[in-house]
Amino acid sequence: MNFVKGASFHHFSRARMYFSCLLILVTGGLLGFAAARAAETNPPPATVELKLQDYLQQVLQHNESIQAQMLEAEVNRRKSRGEYGVFEPNLVVSAMREANQRTNNIQQQAQQSGESFFSEQNNIYNGGLESLMPTGGKIRLGYTLSDLGNNVNPYGIFGTSTNQIWTKEYQTFVGLSFSQPLLKNAGFTPTLAAIRLAAFESEIAFQQYRRQLMLTLYQAEAAYWNLYYAQEQIRFFDESVGVAQSVLNDSREKFKAGQGAELDVLEAQSALALRNTKRNDALQNYFDALGRLQSLAGGLPDLAQRGFNSLPIRVVDAPEATNAPPVYADCIQEIFTLNPDYLIQLGKVNQEGVRLGFAKNQLLPELNFKGAYGFNGLGNSPEDSWDVATTKQFPSWSIGLELTIPLAGNIKGRHNYKAASLSLQEAYLSLKGTQTEISFGVNTAVQKAGAWEQSIQSYKMVVQYNEELLKTQLERLKAGRVDGHKVLEVEADLLDARQECANALTQYQRALLQVELTDGALLKHRRLEVTQEELKRQTTALLAGRRAVDARILGESAK
Repeated sequence: MNFVKGASFHHFSRARMYFSCLLILVTGGLLGFAAARAAETNPPPATVELKLQDYLQQVLQHNESIQAQMLEAEVNRRKSRGEYGVFEPNLVVSAMREANQRTNNIQQQAQQSGESFFSEQNNIYNGGLESLMPTGGKIRLGYTLSDLGNNVNPYGIFGTSTNQIWTKEYQTFVGLSFSQPLLKNAGFTPTLAAIRLAAFESEIAFQQYRRQLMLTLYQAEAAYWNLYYAQEQIRFFDESVGVAQSVLNDSREKFKAGQGAELDVLEAQSALALRNTKRNDALQNYFDALGRLQSLAGGLPDLAQRGFNSLPIRVVDAPEATNAPPVYADCIQEIFTLNPDYLIQLGKVNQEGVRLGFAKNQLLPELNFKGAYGFNGLGNSPEDSWDVATTKQFPSWSIGLELTIPLAGNIKGRHNYKAASLSLQEAYLSLKGTQTEISFGVNTAVQKAGAWEQSIQSYKMVVQYNEELLKTQLERLKAGRVDGHKVLEVEADLLDARQECANALTQYQRALLQVELTDGALLKHRRLEVTQEELKRQTTALLAGRRAVDARILGESAK
């Protein structure tokens, strides 16, 4: 009774295995048929071979994130240069008309030849050059012409209300005035604060551009190696499909000759269908990696209207496993000169130092030295008035001090100074934290690179062993000394080893990229470092190119 149950269970398991094999065969057959029909209908175009260096140049020229950060750096550079305009001399011109009437008291009537009221109408014209000096002082070289008209009669002749005598004269002053702060706002620290802050902001924007450039190139190279891995997977599965096909052919020949079982044929068919299915999965991974590759480069040409089974891009370069892993001591020295995150935080520390110096100056009371020196002139015409002033016979000068002290102890200045002091401490702690984070990041990346380098050597040995074993098993299969099941097992082990080895190569390259990104040497090692002056020229060329494109688009739209 137990034997009958065991036999029934055996037949049920065998039937289930037949059904599973049949399902895999149908699925694989349909996929293969669809791919074949697609290939017959739309023959795949020639594959574009892509070198890593060419791809990186494509990224540098067309990546929108890099271009946007480039423009941001140019914006801050322009703002930094604009701050020097505070020392630009200004031409100040003004014109004012004033009128005044009043009733004279007895004393005023006596002074004005008995006039009962005083009336005047004046035109005041001012012109001069004003400028700020690096010491905080302000200097003005000016000319003032006063066109004076009033009813004061110097000759004692009385007029009537309808025929009033009106006196006309012109008064000139030409001279120099000067105001220099002695405490608050005095010296280079407060005067140059805005310029220094803008310069540091421009440097920070430049480092942010370097960071974006490094990050984009890191992602681009990683995408290139990911595409390499997906490409290698497809190649491994193609070879695996070839081996499975040869095992299937051998099983069919043996079955026809009566030397094999039908189950061996079904097993070989199942293995072939399974490998075709996995190859299609690898092809999907390939197109995912290709999409990432295209997005970073702003799109690559001639990639449309291609069949699913075709590979529009084939990466040419292969990862180099012979590169020795980086040494932590060498990498850590590059942080302080190349890592943009560290340099950005250092720039912020310098900015807060400038703000603290300015806030400290604002604690002082305001004491200003003021002085003026010039010459007066008076005449019946502007020319006469000017001629009198140029004789220098009527000098005018003034000199003095002006003191302003907040009565409540300078509330604003004290709190701003405390806030600036705390901000400097915060920036310094952020700098130390960034340094620590980068150091640990470099150490982790170096350790990962070393581990993957060792894994590569191990996987290469496994691949070599399985390749020799598969070669031996295939020869034994031809000689009839081993069945196809054993060959398929060995080939599956080889397929796994090849994929793991290719993955280790890819991960090793990514680890090396991580080291270069973290210590900041990625641009240096690729000879892509730029100075701010070079970036300025690149931005100018970029803007010129965009203007040309916009003009062409507008011209085509107008047609």
